[in-house]
Formats: sequence, structure tokens, C-alpha cells
Amino acid sequence: MDVVDRLRGTVLTVECPPLRADPECAISFKLGRTVKASLRTRDPAVATARRVLILERLERLYEATRAGSHGLTHRQMVALAGEVYALLRSRFDEDPGSPEAWEAWKGLVRAARQGRIPTAPTIDPREQADERAEAVRLFGPDLTAGIDALPPSGDRAALEERCGRLAWFVLSRHGLIVDRETRLRLLEHVADACLDAGWALKRAAQGDYTPDPKAARFPPFQAAPAAPGGITLTGLFERWAAETKPAGSTLTTWRGIVKALAAHVGHEDAKLITTEHVIGWKDKRIAAGRSAKTVNDSDLTALRALYRWGISNRLVTENPALGVKVSAKRKAGTSKLPYTDDEVARLLSLAEKAEPAWTRWLPLLAATSGARIAELAQLWVENVTVEQGVPVMRLLPAQDAGSLKTEGSERTIPIHPAVIQAGFMAFVKSRKAGPLFYGKSSGDPTKRHASKSVSNRLAGWVREQGFNDPRKAPMHALRHWFKSACPRAGISDSVADRLQGHADASTAGVYRHFDLPTLAKELAKLPVPVVPAQARAPVQGAGIEAPTPTVTAADG
Repeated sequence: MDVVDRLRGTVLTVECPPLRADPECAISFKLGRTVKASLRTRDPAVATARRVLILERLERLYEATRAGSHGLTHRQMVALAGEVYALLRSRFDEDPGSPEAWEAWKGLVRAARQGRIPTAPTIDPREQADERAEAVRLFGPDLTAGIDALPPSGDRAALEERCGRLAWFVLSRHGLIVDRETRLRLLEHVADACLDAGWALKRAAQGDYTPDPKAARFPPFQAAPAAPGGITLTGLFERWAAETKPAGSTLTTWRGIVKALAAHVGHEDAKLITTEHVIGWKDKRIAAGRSAKTVNDSDLTALRALYRWGISNRLVTENPALGVKVSAKRKAGTSKLPYTDDEVARLLSLAEKAEPAWTRWLPLLAATSGARIAELAQLWVENVTVEQGVPVMRLLPAQDAGSLKTEGSERTIPIHPAVIQAGFMAFVKSRKAGPLFYGKSSGDPTKRHASKSVSNRLAGWVREQGFNDPRKAPMHALRHWFKSACPRAGISDSVADRLQGHADASTAGVYRHFDLPTLAKELAKLPVPVVPAQARAPVQGAGIEAPTPTVTAADG
């Protein structure tokens, strides 16, 4: 009970990764004798996983509190401050707001860092506050001159108020309790990281997304150094990433996997990780609600790949993940399903009247091409064109450091006549050069691409319309529908594979090539489900009460 009393009133924030149809979210709650918090989901499986994650974070925090406070090395404090920098950039890069707001935000950070004000508003990492009025009240219209005119007092109260929540955020992620002296030094590093992030976000608000060289100054956090002559898990990951240059989404996912394993075993020494450690970690992930497929195909696959690379480069001698897997049979009623013609018609009817533009066009493009939504969300104006007399989409990695799933994903495919008839080419002509569906991206291949936000938001929009069957992924079910509809329309599997970017591993497939007019002629056979105009009525509620559609073939 002494631990509970010592932590009473502390606000703990737990980051929950995306799971099933639920996006990532942060859950904050105040600690006391009991803990109450909304799990922010209606999915029982997701709720269970988040409950286990919160309990695990609480257990680590209580253990650290019982063990007592300790210091941090200078490198560890800079690394923790780097996590604050990354948090702020990830939250606000997409929509940074105004440069003036960030100028005021930075001014308050600097004044608190230098002890020039007795109190300062707290930074909420989830919301961008426009603090211009408060900054002008404290410092006058010339912020720099006004701050410099205030004498530094040495008082750390404002620094604690301004940056304390961010410091606690990164400490709690790693289950760390630090002494007062260490906390004060960490607060200074966090404030410096906030200033660096503020400068970068101010430039972004001005339209300058040039990669910030200061981002490279932050090392990865290591709870404990590797033994002499050894290598840490983080070091193994960073060296692998530097050589293989994977997509930003892979970097984010695999970095989380490495951190989770290190937290489970309690150290970072890659050579001391055993098969028993991996098995125990795997069991823990399953108990927390992670699916067998995710643990097998993501967690264990990542570890095997990292250690395989480490062995090839003589950094480690054994692969502790080799042979470890989750034994699980596929249960009846869990495989992914396509949308029905009826559902496709309803979805396209809803999208036709929706805003913004990506909500209007991406479902129609996905249904009529069978492409992955991530491929379509990266489209640029320059990649919608006419070749061999055929309107086409060039599905390429976006020029600002986008990526595709596989080498075969890069392809040029015809645009379905129904899309042209709906006015898509006119929409493209109305846009300036650059991305069709997202704003500016950072251009940093190690960060999540801006189009990913569009994909996630579109999936959420589809769920909000009432398409909640867990076996039908919000947008990927359109890809399943396309593959199922092609043979009904007389489109061969080989053509469908070519359109969707599926590899044909057969001997004949290596020799088979299709020109664009042939592909366009075949694609035009695909009928697009529609709700007849005379039968359309205002859709109530979630949008799934629309009348039964008819299926009509596109002209062409």
C-alpha cells in the first residue's frame, strides 16, 4: 500500500498499438487505490489486450517504485528526451497549424527552461494549444526581447509545470523512477528537445519539411549496456536498418518489437537472449490478446530476420528465435471475407456524397482496380495519365519517401470506365502537382508516410458507416471482392493477378505479358454494383439501410 500512496495522484499515460479494426490510442488515468479508465473500444478482444497492457505497465511502475529511485546516464537522458521529440513530431507534423503558434509555444518553453517565469501552462502531447495570447501577456509583442528582459531566478517550478508531464511520459514507458536531481536534469533535456521540435514544427507550418538534422542527435534508449565486446538489441536493429533501409512502417513496427523483448528480459544484451526468453515473451504476447498470426508473422519473423542478419555479420552466434512459433489452428469463422455486391454498392453510394476527396475517390478506385488502399493513397497527380491511349494509374512509391509492399506492387494499370465517368480525370486535372489525397510528408524514409494517415482515417470512416463485420477488413474487403468478381465477369485469374500486383510464380507466368489496351478491355468487363438512382433514398443512421442494389456492367 505504501507504493500506491507514493504514486497517488500521478497521471499515467499508456500508448496502445493498433489492434484489429481499432487504431492506436493513448489512455491516460490518475493513480490511486483503484484505477479507472475508459479502454476506448467496443471490441472485447481489444479491450482485453489493452487491459493486460495497462496492468503490465502498472506492474512495472510499482516494481520500479519499490526498488527505489536511481540515476540515469547523460546518454540515457538525451535518449529519453529524443522520445519526447519524436512524440511531438509524430503528433503534429501532418497538421502543424500556424508558425506564430509555435513561436509562442517555444517562447514559453524557453522562459520556463531558463527560470524566467514562476509558472507555465502544461504541454499536452495530444493537443496543440495556441498560446499566443498567453505569451504576449507575459512577454509583450516582441517575444524574444520580452523573455530576455526577465531575469533568470533559478526557480524550477515553471520547468516542472511545462515539461513534467512529458518527462513522466517517457519515464513511465520504461518503468523508471528517478531521484530528484536526475529528474531536474532530465527536465532540462526534455525542454531542449521541445525547443528542437518546436523549431521543426514552426518550419513545417511555413511549408518547409526539410529533414531536421537535430533529429539525429538523439540516441536510442538503452536500459543497460551490452557486455564488453557485445551488441545490444537496439544496436543490432539499428545496424540492420542502416544496411537494409526498410520502409518507415517496418522500422516503427520492428523497433517496437525489439523494445518489447528487451523490456520482457530486463536487459539489452543481444548475445544473452535465449530461446527460453523468446518462448516466454511469445507466450506473454499471446496472453495479452495478440493474435497468433501477428506473433508468428510479425514478432517472431522480425526477430529471426534480425538475428539471421547478425549471424551473417558476425555480431551474434545463435538465433534464439529459430524454430519458435505459435501453434494455432485456424478457427472456422475467422478467415477474411469479401464484401458482397450489396455492400459494395452501399459503400460506393455513401462515398459518392462524402468529403474530403479521399473519402469520395479511394473506395471507388479500390473497388474497380483491386489495388491495396496504401498503393492508391500514395497517388500523385503526375502518376495519373494516358498511355497507349488508355487512362492509367502508375502505382509507384510516392516521391516523398513512400513505399510499396513488394517489388511486384509497382505497376501501371488502366482506370475503370466507371471511374472516368464519375469525373476522376477532371478531379485530377483540378489538382496541383504532387499528392492527390494527402498533404506534405516529411520525406524521411524512417518515419511513417503521410499517406498512412489517410488510409487509417478512411478505414475508420468505413467502420463509422456501419460496416462492422470483423471478418471484413474496412478497405481490404474490396480487394477480396475484386478478386472474387473477376471470374464472374469472365476476367482470367492471370489478368486479375496482373491488375492487383499478385506474383505469378508459374513457369508460364514468367513469359506472360499484357499490354495496356488488353488490360483495359478486360477490366471494362467488371460490373460495378450501384444503387439505382430512382431507388436511392436518404440513408439513415450508420448507412446500411439503403435499398438493395442492382449490378450493372460499365460501358466500354
